Formats: sequence, structure tokens, C-alpha cells
Amino acid sequence: MHWLVAGTGAVGSLMAVNLRRVGEHVSIKPRVPGKARAIEIIHAAHSLEFGVQQFPIEQPTQIFAAIKAYDVANFLEELKQAPLPAGSSIVLSYNGMLENEINIMPERALHWVTTHGAYKNGNEVVHAGLGESWLGWARVEHASSSRPAELFSVLNNALPLLNWSPAINQRRWQKLAINCLINPFTVIHDCRNGELLQHNITELQHQVAEEICWLAEHQGIQLNSESLVESARSVIKNTANNYSSMLMDVRQQRRTEIDYLNGFVARQSAAAGTAAPTNETLWRRVLELSA
Repeated sequence: MHWLVAGTGAVGSLMAVNLRRVGEHVSIKPRVPGKARAIEIIHAAHSLEFGVQQFPIEQPTQIFAAIKAYDVANFLEELKQAPLPAGSSIVLSYNGMLENEINIMPERALHWVTTHGAYKNGNEVVHAGLGESWLGWARVEHASSSRPAELFSVLNNALPLLNWSPAINQRRWQKLAINCLINPFTVIHDCRNGELLQHNITELQHQVAEEICWLAEHQGIQLNSESLVESARSVIKNTANNYSSMLMDVRQQRRTEIDYLNGFVARQSAAAGTAAPTNETLWRRVLELSA
């Protein structure tokens, strides 16, 4: 199979080196087109070089797009202008959610949700925490369709453990909630994940979780606020020495994904007729700190 990894962030880089490790042909599509003919990624003390490719694509290709939420719409529009050849697939991985997903999601796109931890230091990608992942059809009408066996097998070999999920939106909501319960607090307190345990945020986290559960139920997803807070606390402990991607974005003066996390919850709740004041407060505060 030929793979094109879109994005050169930590998750995309981690997937690229692991696809190469299991013998797949891998190219990279940088977020910003440039003149570079190759991209170097360092992993586990090995330097790997990947060819650069842009749309349009002439041969069947499996696209793994690990991109920022704010880049999703433009990426899918670019893909729409240069349709993939028959036999191609697209796997999307991003934090948070977009209001207009139902209108822009390609017919046979897949979502990939993961708990693997990774970060980049220059050209080096570090697999900071082992986890597991879930793959499922992005569009609800295809939820019960069978999994793409060969693609699933390759991804599972590259970065196990991979689970097939007919209800991938449930996993996406859970991950959105965990991000909402951790990332903005690391920005506000300017700290590693584990240092959040030293701050009195539990009550606020419960309020955030309850607001998310209300919105999720309004959209047909069942979540439990107590379980979400417990899961977030477990993630905080397991990634105690890590800096959240949101905090790193703020420190490096990059745009954060807060609009697609707590901001998404606040806007969607308001549109449904119920305020989500705690999520809105966190959303506005992170925007202030990252301005």
C-alpha cells in the first residue's frame, strides 16, 4: 500500500515512522507547501527521510491526516478539488469537533482516535506514552459497514493496539471531554499535566463534565460526568511529566484548538438553548492567554 501522511505534527510523524517500520511506502504532505523534496524525522535514535507529495494524487493512496482541527475544513476542501483515485482511503485524526462536520466529511472517511502520547523536539518525534486506538466510519450512515480489512491490519501492525469501533463518535466525545478537562487548565496554570493535581480544579472539572454530558445527550451520546472526571485524573497521573499540546501551542505562539474543544461545547450548548458557563469561561481565558 502507498501511504500519504498529511501533517508533520507529533502524531503524524509517529505514524509515518511506524508505517515505514512495518515496510509500507510512506510520503508526507506538509501542512504548508514548500520547496523541500524530503522531510527528515528522527525516532529512537534513527534518522528517516520521507519524500514530499502534494495533491493531486495519481495512484491509489491511503491518506492518514493527523492535523489540527482548524485545518480540517481547508484540507477536505483541497481534497474535494483533487479527488482521490479509486482504491484510496482517508483516515482523519484531530482533537475536538467542528460544527459543520456532517456537511464536509467525505463519503467513506474514517476517524482514528488514540490515547498514544507523542511529542516533537525539532525533527525528533518521541513516543511518550503507550496507548490504544479506535478506528471507525466517520459518517453515521456507514457505522454498521464492515471494516476495511487490509487498511485496518496495516494500522494495527504499525501502532497497536487498534480497535474497530462501529460507534466512533462515542470515542470522539470521550476524547473531547478529556481534552476539555485537562488542556485548558494546563494553560491557565502554565504547568505539566501532573502538576494539575496540586491545584484545586476538581469542582470546576465536574462542572465542565456535566455541561459536556448535557450536550452529548442532546446529540444522542451517553456520557457519565463522574467517569469522565475519573478518566481525566487517570490521564493526568499517567502523563504527569508531559506538557499538553495546548500549552505547547501557547508557549510557541501558535494557534490552539480551544475553539474546537471547550469553545465547541459552549457554542453548541448555546445553540441548543442551554448555557455552558464553565466551558465558556475556560474557552475565553485560553483565548486571552494565547492572544
